[in-house]
Parts: sequence; structure tokens; C-alpha cells
Amino acid sequence: MIKPGSTRRGANSKQLNRLLTIPVSHISELVRWMLDYGGVPYREEGSVPMLHLPAFLLAGTDAKAMPVLITSEATLCTMRESLQYINARLPAELRLYPRDEKGMAETERLLALLVDKLGLATRNYGYAMLLPQKETVLSFWQQRVPNWQKWLAERAYPVLAKAMEKSLPADPGQVEPCKQQIEAIFAELDALLADGRAYLLGDGPTIADYCLAALSAPVLLPEQFGGVQPPKEALPAAYQAFVEQLRASSTGALALKMYREHRPAPTPVLDYHPTSTTPQNFVSYYLARGIALLTGATVQRWLFGLLRKHKPVLVLGKRALVTSDSDVRETLARDTEFTIAEINAPNMQRLNGPFFLGMDRSEAYSKEQGALRRVIKPGEDQLIRRIVRQHCDEMIQAALPVGRIDMVSQLTRPVARRFIRDYLGVPGPDEVTMMRWMRSLFHDLFLNLSSQRSIQITAEQSFREMGPYLLNLIAERRQRIKQGEQFEDFLSRLIKMGMDGEHDLDDDGIRRNISGLIVGALDTTSMATTLIVEQLLSKPDVLQRAKQVVDDEDKLLHLCFDVFRFNTMAAAMRRHCKNGAEVAGVKIPPGTEVFAFTASAMFDESAWPEPLSVRDDRALDRYMHFGDGMHRCFGEYINRIQIPTLVASLLRLNNLKISSGILYDGPFPDQFVLSFDR
Repeated sequence: MIKPGSTRRGANSKQLNRLLTIPVSHISELVRWMLDYGGVPYREEGSVPMLHLPAFLLAGTDAKAMPVLITSEATLCTMRESLQYINARLPAELRLYPRDEKGMAETERLLALLVDKLGLATRNYGYAMLLPQKETVLSFWQQRVPNWQKWLAERAYPVLAKAMEKSLPADPGQVEPCKQQIEAIFAELDALLADGRAYLLGDGPTIADYCLAALSAPVLLPEQFGGVQPPKEALPAAYQAFVEQLRASSTGALALKMYREHRPAPTPVLDYHPTSTTPQNFVSYYLARGIALLTGATVQRWLFGLLRKHKPVLVLGKRALVTSDSDVRETLARDTEFTIAEINAPNMQRLNGPFFLGMDRSEAYSKEQGALRRVIKPGEDQLIRRIVRQHCDEMIQAALPVGRIDMVSQLTRPVARRFIRDYLGVPGPDEVTMMRWMRSLFHDLFLNLSSQRSIQITAEQSFREMGPYLLNLIAERRQRIKQGEQFEDFLSRLIKMGMDGEHDLDDDGIRRNISGLIVGALDTTSMATTLIVEQLLSKPDVLQRAKQVVDDEDKLLHLCFDVFRFNTMAAAMRRHCKNGAEVAGVKIPPGTEVFAFTASAMFDESAWPEPLSVRDDRALDRYMHFGDGMHRCFGEYINRIQIPTLVASLLRLNNLKISSGILYDGPFPDQFVLSFDR
């Protein structure tokens, strides 16, 4: 049974995945390599052999565990568990285990040979040859480990070496048997490669090739090894000769090629999770969360109720608060008097250039928004639904063996990111980079109300990376379309429409608009879904109703949108009163920033019968989670499909419950671990 992970917050953000290793270990190297290959953020914590036991036992594992991978969901104590866990969560195109029955059977045969035989033989051979040479062994044992272990390894080396000889075993008598076994396995694999295949199972590398490379590292000493190893010249002459012998074989050549061509640089030491855009120490984080709790949705509802009753339009200096349903809708509908350009355009211009969410009613707004709307085909909902369901199913299947799921990092964010790739047509350099770009830009564009400079700097760096990437992507995609390739994604259609003269957006115009769409397409979906699930799990009666309609998308969507009112993602829509106006008989001076509190409007008794009850019969267009008026969110149409699909994928799990409360990255839910019966 896979043990629970660690849901505690790290020093500056949610915890990085922790990888407990012996840095010289080839087994540790294989898991390290898979994490680097998949772009999975982690922090390695190395130990000297035998001295690793206290750290491993404190992590809840036993003495036989190696290495130990600790995530928010699981503590994985064996190499195989870690490899399967990582592989299952990778995008489909990066997964390394074959999907066909025949390929999987051959993979399992090779893994048994490589893991159960080759890995043990190479390890035992290396230690049997080197343990008598204290200085050589300490030269790599004492790297990337705590100082106390360096000190103790120096002084306790004879005891540690004797224990290693006995436990592996690695006494001098093991040298020749291990050497013969390694030669026999290399000969067997040489025969497999004799037909000219590039890799063990054919034309492309699979998990078997990665295992071969990592587990033969002690007898090949590849330069790109991600852990620590002795220099070849420090080895005994017989060891050096054996290394050269194996390197000259077909199998040795393949293993070295794997390192040269497929081993990414190991992840640098990270101070905080790389997808976090608002790192905070413990004090500032919990102070911010305390303030958020004291001013959160429950307190807001009470305050909004007072305002709606006594002062539905309240002017406080250069700010106006609008709280009743009718007044909020009127404010957002009067878009020539209450404008958005002064609110959104400066940040959009600074980061991305003009985008219609920062434009007021104008010819440019109509032209650019109209071009994007024409890209959407009739019946598009079926395509959207198929893409989202596919990725939801994959992430849920990956979670089933564990019995826990971090619904933010292992469901809502990867599903939204992969939707951006498959439907909007923007794959990004990798998942972590895309998630960092999307969150930092969204934060600065829409949620950085105090213009905090650190948030702006992070967003500006993201745009400097994303802008050229998108321009290159657009140029490449256009060239491929010219060459006759067929694409069905949004970006490709937008490019093709321009080639056919259906709009006059140049490459930068396409970049500006696709940027605006993808920035809003990731964390909006993730935040909304996470907050909805939190509300459902806090209301058992509503949760049961949701489970009963889990296969009825429309009814589930109604329940999701209604329960979302109790903690919606944006309490207000901001507008600028240009020339002065009047709402409900209250004069609003020119230059006033107007807060149209949609969170209040959706609890207005005059427009929302039984506002404190969760109902499934309210009209969807009445909800203002995604705004109202001409700037109602362009992506709401998509989210009406994505959100119930994501929620339903969780509700189908047995006995779903909260394992650990939400951790935040600034305003964004960043970790929310749920448990369920397997």
C-alpha cells in the first residue's frame, strides 16, 4: 500500500517533491533522471550509504527503501513505484511505458533482467572493487550530503565499509561472479540489438533504455551522470579495463548514447516551487491567509447584506461600491459610462499589447473580438468535451493506485494546460514553464490591485520569454499550413483565416490575442473548479445531490455554479467612471473607480430567491462568476464544459473527502489533496 505524502507547506511555497537518495546510487539516478526528463520539480536530499537510514525512517519508510520520492499525494518507497507514478502523470507524448500488450510484456521482461540482475551486479561489482580504497570511496560518498555525514563517514569508514560488504554483498569474492553476470547480460542485449534496431524495443527509447543506461552507469561512468561518481582514472586498472570493454559493446554504446542524447541537465537547487509566482515565507504567508480568512466570503456576505439594505451604492472618495443585483448589472451594462480601458489596458499594454479585454466599445474591439468568435465552429462543444474528458480520465487513472489526488497540481492545472495545447493550439516549451507564464501574467494583469513591483517583475520576465515563443510558433504553424498540414486547433484556424483574408491581424495581432486567451484559460479554470469542490465537500447534502446527477452535465453545472456563489473567485468587477454618472439615484463623480460586487449581487434576495440555499433551477446566464455585460468572460462557454467535467471526474471516486486543506500561491489555490477509497 502506498503511504500518504507530505502536505505541509515548504519554507517559501508549497513543498517541492522531495527525493531522498544516495547520490552515487544508480537506482537513485534512474528516478532522478525520470523527474528531470518529465520536468517534475523536486529537491534532492542525499545521504552517505548506511547513514541514509535515519532520514529514510523519519520519512516513514523502511531500511530497504531506495530511493524515496515524497509528493503531496504519496510517499513512494521503491524505484518501480516512483517510475510508474511519474510516468502516469506525464503528458501522453512523453510517457515511456508501451501501451500495447506485446510491448508491455517485453518491457517487463527487460526490466526484470535490468533491475533484478544487472542493477545488482553493477552495484556489487563497483563496491567490491572500491571499498578497500577508502580515499576513492570517500571522494564520492562525501559529495551532496549533510556536513555531519561527511564528518562521520570519514571517522566511521571501516564500520560502514564492513556493513556494506555484508549487506550488499560486496566482498572481494563478488568481483568475478558479478563481472561474469554483467558480461552475460550485455551479450544478451547485444544479440537483441544485432538486428540494427536503434533502441531495445525499436526506433524510439522506452523505459527499458533509460533503465539500461542508469543501471549500467557504475561500469560505464557516463560523463552526464546526474549523481556523483568516481573519476575513471581513480579506479583500479582492472576496473578501468572492464569499463573500456563494456563501452565498446553495442549495449554499452546504446547506454552512453542515452546519456548523451536523452539525459537532461539535473534540476538546479530550488528555493521554492517553480510554478509559484508569489513566494512567501511562513510569517507573511500565514499572516496573509489570516487576513483572507477574516475578510473572506462569509464576512463579505454579512457586510454585503448590510450594504444592500442600507447603502446599495456607496461612494467613498474616489471609490464607489455597488452591491445590489440590479445596480451591478446596470453598471456593467453601461459600458460607455463605466469603462474598462483605464483598469485593464495599462497592464495589458505594458505586458502584451492591446487585447479586447482592455478595450472599451470601439471598432478595434469589435474587429478583434469578432475575429476570435468566428474561429469557433458550430458543435465545438463536442470537441471541447472530448479533449477535457480524455485528460481528466488519464489523471484520475493515474491517481487510482494511490488513493489520493492533489486536485490542483495533478488534475485541474495539467488538464487545463493540456487543453490549451490540444484545443487552443499552444503547446508551450514544457508544462512547468507554461504554468509559470500563465499564472504570473494572470496575477499581474487582473489581480495585482496594489501594483506590487515584485509581481510585475515576474510577469514581465514571463512575457519576455512567451512573446518570442509565440511569434516563432505562429510563423512555424503558418509554414506547415502552407505545406498542406491539417490542424483543427484554435490558433491554426485563426492563422488560416488570416491567410484566407477573413481578418487582417498580422502575426503580432495573432500573438496578442492568443496570449490573452491562454493567460485566462489555465488558472481561471483551476481556481473555479477547486473552490467549487471545496464548497461541495463542505456541504454533505449538496455533495450527495451532485453525485446523483454526476452523469447529467447540465444539472451538475447548475449545482456547481450555484454553490460557487458561496466563495466565488472574484468578488467584484472593476470599472472606471469617466465623466460622472448616477446609479440608483447616487451620483458618482468623474474619475471614480467603481467596484461592481458580483459576489454580493448573487445573494440579493430581490433577484435570487432563497439565496442561502443551493438550487439547480436558476438560469445560467444570471450567474456573474465570469462577469456580465460586453466584457463577460470570452472563455465562459468553454468553462461551462470544463468545470462540470472536472468536478464529475472527482465525484465518481468513492468516499471522496478532504485530506489536507487548500494551500495558496498568492490568490491562487495551489494544493488541495483529496483522499478516496481505491
